[in-house]
Amino acid sequence: MSLLLNKKELKRSAKELTVVNLRDAIEWLTEVLDSRQKEAAAIEQIKQLAKSQGYSLEQLGFHVHHELVAESATSENANKRPVKPKLKTLNKDKQYFYVESGQLQHLKTHTMKKALQNKGIEVVPFASVHKKYAKDVQSLLAAAEKQALENYNAKVEVWNTWAEANNEEILPSK
Repeated sequence: MSLLLNKKELKRSAKELTVVNLRDAIEWLTEVLDSRQKEAAAIEQIKQLAKSQGYSLEQLGFHVHHELVAESATSENANKRPVKPKLKTLNKDKQYFYVESGQLQHLKTHTMKKALQNKGIEVVPFASVHKKYAKDVQSLLAAAEKQALENYNAKVEVWNTWAEANNEEILPSK
């Protein structure tokens, strides 16, 4: 009997402890929120005072810091050489398919293969696709080729933008 009372007291004290900790955390977060709101109000007052005295915020150095950070970020990205795109063709014999919800699906990445197999879904190569799904293969491959072409053209646009700035080869879109 005393063991049961000790467990109940222990559970009750654990609940009280977490409630006390939560209350402390809430009070601390409320204080932080109040101080941040006071800081925001003070910044607004400084902005109003600067404008009323005829100074621009740029003269006071307010926006200059943000512009320098933005300029350095864009210059790093502009100087970074993108990967030169290559159009990948789909070899029908090396494609994999699986059936989900009664419909044939195309395996887009090989990392999906293991996850599907772990779920109990059978992943088969093109040569092993069941005859009743054979008519769906061409439409799935056409959609995959269309997606590959769209991805290639998007990469070409990025490449050409960089290539113009750096006197590199301009690639044609497909």
